[in-house]
Amino acid sequence: MMSRRVSIIVPAFNVERYLEKCLTSLVEQSYQNIEIIVINDGSTDRTQSIVDKFSSAYPLLIKSFIKPNGGIADTRNFGLSKVKGEYFTFLDSDDYMESNTIEQMMNVAVENEADVVFSDFWWTYASKEVLGSEGIYQDNKDMLIKMFATLWNKLYRTEFVCSLNFDFPTGYRYEDASFLYKMVPFIKRWAYIQSPFVHYIQRKGSITHNHNEKVKDMIFVFDDLVEFYKKNQLFEHYRNEIEFLFIRFFLGNSFLRSTQIRNKADRRQTLKMSYSLLNQKFPEWRKNVYLKNGGLKNRYFRSINPLTYAIYAFFFANYYRFKKADEVE
Repeated sequence: MMSRRVSIIVPAFNVERYLEKCLTSLVEQSYQNIEIIVINDGSTDRTQSIVDKFSSAYPLLIKSFIKPNGGIADTRNFGLSKVKGEYFTFLDSDDYMESNTIEQMMNVAVENEADVVFSDFWWTYASKEVLGSEGIYQDNKDMLIKMFATLWNKLYRTEFVCSLNFDFPTGYRYEDASFLYKMVPFIKRWAYIQSPFVHYIQRKGSITHNHNEKVKDMIFVFDDLVEFYKKNQLFEHYRNEIEFLFIRFFLGNSFLRSTQIRNKADRRQTLKMSYSLLNQKFPEWRKNVYLKNGGLKNRYFRSINPLTYAIYAFFFANYYRFKKADEVE
């Protein structure tokens, strides 16, 4: 029986230093019924010449597209419109995957008739690698609060995703979180592979590590997420989980990113808007059921009030400022 086709979407913008390793890891996949959709999002470096080299060497695998610069969300949407495979996945152009990735994930997808397959991955630093473990989910609620908001360690059934009729919010960062958190309630069948396949490269110049006014995009993404759940009559069923996501992001990940914004006025505004949104959407968030669980993070979350929030913001803003000064020296 002929194997099912898999599409791999690779957005590319000014990644001449990393793209060759990324594409090499794809053309060397043991599962060969693939199409590699590479979208050059208006690069100004040698990105396209690298794509052209691979396209010439692997004309049956590489599908090359060039578009005006529109940002990562716009590029992902463009890639989705070009998918021909029964399944698809993403790979960022500065990352790479193990040669058996697609084969292993497809075996599990077909065996379980899964809408989405999850796998572990590696946080890859210059001198070490750290395992990122997705874990086994008990149900959709468990998935919503524990899932990594990362696109590329997951395989998606194309028909399922197309049936959802939503895409990435263009013009905003954190588009992956928006896409995945909106998807979760509709997943009926999923599978998990306890193996790390993708190497998620940690580099200072990447979008993830560039903390500026775009950190505010998280505010839009999460505000939009609440409206989406309400519009689809999902909010009350997932209220505790959405509330916990707000707590975890606006007092955790997004909070730390916000404290690293260099512009003082912008930093203060972003922190104020984030805390205000949390309290506006969930005024009784301190009673969240998930905060009753033990653990240092939950103890930290429970300690937050307007005064401690301001103290923590001041501490971390100065901590990161001095840390960056040391790195420059």
